[in-house]
Amino acid sequence: MSLNTIDRRSVLRAALGVAGAATAVSLAGAGPAAAHGRGRPARPPRRNAADLPVVPGMTGDRWHNEFWYQYDEVSYFNPTPEMTAAVGAIITPFGGFEKIYDAWEATRRSGSYPRPYLDLIKPNKDAFVVLSREQRKIYDEYYGGDPRGLVDAFQQFGQGTLYDPRRPEGERVHMMNFTPPDPTHAYHRWHPFLAGFVLLGIDTAWWTHINRLAGAAWELQSLAQPQIDRDDNPPLPRRTVDRLTVKWLRRDRAALDRAFDAWPYPADLGK
Repeated sequence: MSLNTIDRRSVLRAALGVAGAATAVSLAGAGPAAAHGRGRPARPPRRNAADLPVVPGMTGDRWHNEFWYQYDEVSYFNPTPEMTAAVGAIITPFGGFEKIYDAWEATRRSGSYPRPYLDLIKPNKDAFVVLSREQRKIYDEYYGGDPRGLVDAFQQFGQGTLYDPRRPEGERVHMMNFTPPDPTHAYHRWHPFLAGFVLLGIDTAWWTHINRLAGAAWELQSLAQPQIDRDDNPPLPRRTVDRLTVKWLRRDRAALDRAFDAWPYPADLGK
């Protein structure tokens, strides 16, 4: 499967998640303790949407909308020169971002994954370190001390229930973009691009947890089929959302890789 087109948010948003070590978790804990800041200063949740300015026409959770808006600012719309240079260093050897997926897929078929993929990305470890550091800052700012809120942010992202009129037409729902009638390719570009974090030993517990949440968002978006720029995409039943999220939170690195071998939808969609 070759994914040779690129959509908005794909390049730098790719620094979200990777497969990693096995950790069985539930929504009660919302993730392994190590993923939420062991060794980092404790901080109370900053979940006070009342402090944020009113945005006329916005629908969905105000705090989650702000998180994804600011995440896109750092990752796509207004990245720092350091971030831009880091992404360029990673994608240039592959001939572009979408080619990283092709390389990952080829190493999966080789029968000796992950070593061949690690060999491809290891020369640019410093660039991966920059992406990890800068994107982790955004997560910590909005969800430091609030792991359940982070889970909910990904669940709503996948369902397309966060409408933000501050973005241009065609990009006003915080979700993985796609070009109808084709399903989104972005989750599959996301996974191998950031599998490098764990393979390179960069903040592995954290990025493993994020990749599980990204997988859950992919499955939720596959089921919900949210529409571009619709301000009232209907949510899935709460029990369905939580059941599928727990399924992904229990997956180890090998299971995550196997899940992303399937396209365009999870092989066990809805199960």
